Amino acid sequence: MWPHGVNAPSHNDVRQWVAERSLRRVAIRALSVVAVIAILSSVGFYTYFGVFAHHAPADVQQSVRADANVTVTEAYGGYVVSDADPDVERLGLIFYPGGRVAPDAYLPTAARIAERANVTVVIPKMRMNLAVFSQGRADAVIDGESQVSRWVVGGHSLGGAMACRYAGNNADTVDGVVLVGSYCDRPIGETPTIAVLGTRDAVLDRERFAAGRENLPPDHTVSRIEGMNHSQAGWYSGQRGGQPARISTPEAHRRLATVIAEWLCHELDHCINDSMDMSTSIVNV
Repeated sequence: MWPHGVNAPSHNDVRQWVAERSLRRVAIRALSVVAVIAILSSVGFYTYFGVFAHHAPADVQQSVRADANVTVTEAYGGYVVSDADPDVERLGLIFYPGGRVAPDAYLPTAARIAERANVTVVIPKMRMNLAVFSQGRADAVIDGESQVSRWVVGGHSLGGAMACRYAGNNADTVDGVVLVGSYCDRPIGETPTIAVLGTRDAVLDRERFAAGRENLPPDHTVSRIEGMNHSQAGWYSGQRGGQPARISTPEAHRRLATVIAEWLCHELDHCINDSMDMSTSIVNV
């Protein structure tokens, strides 16, 4: 029984109402499925890049902390590594980790460089262990380390590419760029640059590296370390696409530190007192 003056709905009206309700149910269900997929994808992304990132073995980390030749402090979500010499170091290297690699994986490398080149090395934490999300991370480091007057930025793999972008946008702040198993995908002007490659690095895209050299200053330096692979920029295993090295990881770190120390001496006039170890060549090509 319908109220006076109100017409009963027609069959077409009823069918339309049912159809609209059905469409709403389908839309709600579809949105629910999309939301669930998005949540699961986010959790999977975080787990893969955040939880299961590459780390240095615990005993390796401990050996660096126990090394009397360097000091290690935790800061910027990562580490600050300095030579134990009480003299204040005026040159700093901000080193961006590679993709899905935690800062602690570079502690052994940083210790070698800090001791050999007499610099402060900062390895900041990248959001999700991906430097592409933390390109400006160097800002906090530069603001926080007031005793350092000159800064070099660099990094490994993806970290190096993002350090290049930072250098390109902060030419007045950055005095040099250090790339390890990496390349620049943006121009960085005339900022002095060294690119260090391992001859056993099967992860680095050589074609992109060659093309990326156009983004570097004409007098940039390339150094090749015989027998070193991609993951030996740090100390971790499980690198997808990698191949076995032909030198030990400590030896790779020793040669890498020597190359960087020599380059800092020649390019930035930051020279150490003892003679340089010339077992690894620096080549301008």
